[in-house]
Amino acid sequence: MADANKRNIPIKLGDFSVIDTEFSSIRERFDAEMRKMEEEMAKFRHELMNRESNFFESTSTRTLC
Repeated sequence: MADANKRNIPIKLGDFSVIDTEFSSIRERFDAEMRKMEEEMAKFRHELMNRESNFFESTSTRTLC
């Protein structure tokens, strides 16, 4: 009786895995987010350096005058 209800279902096997695809997608998003953070940190560092140099220029000219 069990053999009568058995059906063969064709399955197509591929070279990719859903887990691999999702992991790759997560990695790409993570890399993009890290690049954005590095750009923001470089921008912040640049602005901070400019402020410090302007601060020290203004204090040194005040002491000289």
